[in-house]
Amino acid sequence: MSDVDRALSFGSDAATYHRYRPGYPDVVADLAIAHADGPVTRALEIGAGTGKATVLFARRGLDVVAVEPDAGMRAVLTEQVAGLGVRVVGASLETLDLAEVGPVDLLYAAAAFHWTDPATRWARAAAALRPGGALAVFGTARDLADPDLRREVEALTAGVLPEGFSGGWTVDEVRAQPGFTAVDETVVERRATMAADDYAAHLTTVSAWRVLPPAEHDRLLARVRAVLPDVVEVTEDVPLHLARRC
Repeated sequence: MSDVDRALSFGSDAATYHRYRPGYPDVVADLAIAHADGPVTRALEIGAGTGKATVLFARRGLDVVAVEPDAGMRAVLTEQVAGLGVRVVGASLETLDLAEVGPVDLLYAAAAFHWTDPATRWARAAAALRPGGALAVFGTARDLADPDLRREVEALTAGVLPEGFSGGWTVDEVRAQPGFTAVDETVVERRATMAADDYAAHLTTVSAWRVLPPAEHDRLLARVRAVLPDVVEVTEDVPLHLARRC
C-alpha cells in the first residue's frame, strides 16, 4: 500500500480514531504561537484529521482554516469545531489554493505532515506563511513505558506490521530550507495510564495496523492484548519542530 493509501485509511473509522488517539497539551500551542515574529491571529492547519489539534488552537481565538482531504475525518472534524469559527476545507497541502487562503501567521500540522509530498512540502508551507510567520510540525508517539513489555510486543509484531512510511524528515533538513530560519526541535514529555483494552483499540488507529488483512489484524491484536496487564503505563511524548518564515 502506498503512503497516500495509508494516509487515507483512517476515515473509514474516524470515530474510533478520534476516541482513542491522544490529544495535545496546551504548551504545544503556546510554543507554536510564541515562535512567530509578531501577532498570530490567522492559522492554517494541514491534515486536521478529526480536530484533535484544531480545537486547541481555535480556542485561543485564532481564525483557523483546517484542511483535511478525507471525507470521513472531515465529518468528525466539522462536529468537533462547531461554534469555534473554524473553516473546514476538503483539500491537502498539495491541492490547496494558497492564494485563496492568503498568507497566514501560523501553519501547523499535527501527526499529518509526514503524509505530505517531501518534494514540495517546505516550499508550499513557506508560500502559505507571511514573513515572520511560524511553522509548527508535531505529532504524538504513544508507546508502552515498560521497556520489557515494549520489547515483548515488538517481538510479536516484527515481520508482521509493514515498514514505516517514507515521508519523514530530520531537523537538519528543516534547517537547510531557504524559506525558514529560527529552526528549533523539542520534545514535550508526557506519561499516562490507560486500560489495556483502550491501548489495544489505539493500535487499530495506527496506519501500519489498518493496512493488515482483517484476519491477520485480529490475530495479531489478540496476541498483543494477551501479554498486556489490565492497566498499562504509556508515554505520549510530543516531538515538535518549529521554524520561522524568512
